[in-house]
Amino acid sequence: EYLNHISADIYGDAGVMRAAQYDFSQVDESYFDDALFIGDSRVVGLRDYTDLSEHADFYCETSLTIQKMLKENFSGKGTVEEALSENEYGKIYIMSGINELGVGTTENFMEQYTQVVDTIRAAQPQAKIFIQGIMRVTGKKNSSDAIFNNSNINARNNAIATLADNKQIFYIDVNEAVCDEEGNLNAEYTFDQLHLLGKYNDLWKQFLMAHGAVDAPPQD
Repeated sequence: EYLNHISADIYGDAGVMRAAQYDFSQVDESYFDDALFIGDSRVVGLRDYTDLSEHADFYCETSLTIQKMLKENFSGKGTVEEALSENEYGKIYIMSGINELGVGTTENFMEQYTQVVDTIRAAQPQAKIFIQGIMRVTGKKNSSDAIFNNSNINARNNAIATLADNKQIFYIDVNEAVCDEEGNLNAEYTFDQLHLLGKYNDLWKQFLMAHGAVDAPPQD
């Protein structure tokens, strides 16, 4: 009953469908010069195996959860809350959720995620917020793990996608770039069924560059 509850998809895909209606733009690396990436060990891979860290700030750490995201003391950097108060960002990317799968319910996760987004908006009202869908696991992991499986991941992605308004908050899903035909993380791209091998983080970077939210120029 507990596992059924945490995997119950009470949000449906309406939020995902609405978020997909936004017409994203192709951008270059300079787009990320005023960006902040916040997240767990998957984001650590993006930082370490692409050149995005030459442009953006990264506040990421293994085992990071949405509950700890704002107040975690990142070695040598301080907290996200401090970064938000000391810097001005144009884009803020969030990736969190894999470590929270075995804790609480989709509703709990959504409540905590919403609090983080609201806090970021209050601190940086001018910034575009990119909610990144939780990266899925391989088919082997999906079929053998009662908690860390794609049913649970999809349910939570469907929840957080409802936060997107396609104006200031955008939902983007890197699974489009790293999953196989069955919708599971491509087994060739991972070393542990959860994380991308170093070189395949470039697929993520290219996906991000194809999903810029660029303001339209004013009309004459």
